[in-house]
Amino acid sequence: MSSLNRMNIFNLHRFTSKRKFDSLGKIEKQYLNASYKFAYRMSFTEEGHHRRNRSGGNEKRKQVQIFCDAFNGKLGEFAVYQYFLSKGIQLNYPDVNIMGEGEWDSYDFNINGIKIGVKTTKQKGQLLLLETKDWNNKGQYIPNLKKGHGDYDYIILVRIDSNIIEDLKKQKLYYKDNIGKKKLAEIVKKSSYNFDIAGYVDKNMLINAITNKFIIKQDDYLQSESTKMDAENYYIQAGDMYHINSLMKHLLSAK
Repeated sequence: MSSLNRMNIFNLHRFTSKRKFDSLGKIEKQYLNASYKFAYRMSFTEEGHHRRNRSGGNEKRKQVQIFCDAFNGKLGEFAVYQYFLSKGIQLNYPDVNIMGEGEWDSYDFNINGIKIGVKTTKQKGQLLLLETKDWNNKGQYIPNLKKGHGDYDYIILVRIDSNIIEDLKKQKLYYKDNIGKKKLAEIVKKSSYNFDIAGYVDKNMLINAITNKFIIKQDDYLQSESTKMDAENYYIQAGDMYHINSLMKHLLSAK
């Protein structure tokens, strides 16, 4: 695996192993709507609870920020669901139940005992980022260990062509706790929601990244001084990940 290029003067990290965005299609409207409803309930109603702080982070996220994170995250799950179904792989429908405080999903997908997590980033994203406080040196997800669900076989990185965060920032609405429902819906409708799968990592690759301390520290910068890390993260670059076709073949052979 490749490490980022660190510019010591500014603690600025640059990509060294990229993978070009290659659209696999648009997220279907029914899945877009399901993701929107889920994120809205998690962020703006009394039903849901999303941590204002990332693990190890200082920034207290506003409700609009929480909506964007929940929305994009669920879109990533539906992108995998849509794509896998199109290739003949049966899998559980993404969980759109509202979790209470301190509750997390066990896995995003469990396909014949193969446990898969999904992470989502923007179209130009090149990193799988995992908050260091959430993962132990065995590659286990610490928040789920007490439930016996800390191990993932694979983690998939989805990239989505969504301008929602940029549009909200332009209108000075991103760092707010409230937003009109009509205004939010208007902004959500502007993006194309094309997606690709940058790649995936297995347990060994994850442990390798942890063991070799592939880490971006809190307050370091990524690509430019406009992107400051709120929390310390392990990282794996998109260009080092396995191509999704390999996982598809494995899942189809295991049916």
